[in-house]
Amino acid sequence: MNTIPENLVTPWEPPLNAPPTLTGGWVRGEPGDASIVGRYLPQPIVCDPLGSTARLDEHLPKGFVLLGNDVDPTTVLSPAEKEGWDALGAAYLAVRPKTSHTQAASDLVDLEDAVLPWFDRYGARVVAVRPDKFIAAADTDGLAVPAFGKESA
Repeated sequence: MNTIPENLVTPWEPPLNAPPTLTGGWVRGEPGDASIVGRYLPQPIVCDPLGSTARLDEHLPKGFVLLGNDVDPTTVLSPAEKEGWDALGAAYLAVRPKTSHTQAASDLVDLEDAVLPWFDRYGARVVAVRPDKFIAAADTDGLAVPAFGKESA
């Protein structure tokens, strides 16, 4: 009854301590243990190129954001995918490791080594973050804007 599940991609946490996850809704892909889709974005301390440090959430613009795992997200999107996210007013930011340099004014640095390993755990290079900070899509399942009125595509 209280057995900890084995062979999980996501480290097990007691239900009252575990971060929230979506099991459906406005997402692209299938939420589940091995998927980054439907997960809540971690909130470690990051900094911008000017040295301003804060929680990740405080550095993100309002609305939809595509985050790249040490990559400019626009280089991973197809023209149709980018057009779809542009229509929603999405912002595009790269999160860089603290061992490298920023490459654009919008880059963020993962000071706690938390966000980039989180991307790596799920094999994601780019994620689309909803305004409520849940992951709507990832390059692992396709980065097209999820269809409105559908559970998942």
